[in-house]
Amino acid sequence: MKKIVMFAIALSAAVTSHAAPLAPTKAQISPDDIDQAIRLSATRRDSALRKITVVVTDSGSSTDVSPRHTIYFTYNSFAEMGNMRATYLVAEDAFADVQATRVSAGIYEVSYIAYRAEQGMVKVTKTIDATEAFIEDKAKRDACGYDFCDAAIEAAIDMKETSKKAQNW
Repeated sequence: MKKIVMFAIALSAAVTSHAAPLAPTKAQISPDDIDQAIRLSATRRDSALRKITVVVTDSGSSTDVSPRHTIYFTYNSFAEMGNMRATYLVAEDAFADVQATRVSAGIYEVSYIAYRAEQGMVKVTKTIDATEAFIEDKAKRDACGYDFCDAAIEAAIDMKETSKKAQNW
């Protein structure tokens, strides 16, 4: 029994977690800095094409262990009568191995390797709940009666981060 308790304590110490709301950024992404564009979904509903993309920029190599990649989560909703969009800064500390997946409707995961002074190299997973962006998109379209209506999505989305010691680093 004592071994099980010690194992549980060690396991909980190896994984850290925290959550925070994430507001849209006004940052401009330069096309020549884009390293990856990972399309997570593209769905057509109510005459709008909604695209969720994770964009990874590359700031170049360094001689030390410094972040190389910046990660953005983008929401675009295009329609003949109007476009809605938002860009969220997910991470500025990605060192390597950026991956992204759609978990379920409105829920996405982004993972990457980062250096954290207190832990060394860690695998970071950020779970993004973007449902508020979808809700605001629909509310803005309803408010303008589906007439011409271009707007920025201003809703904050929820992001939960977990990290654990990276293997093979």
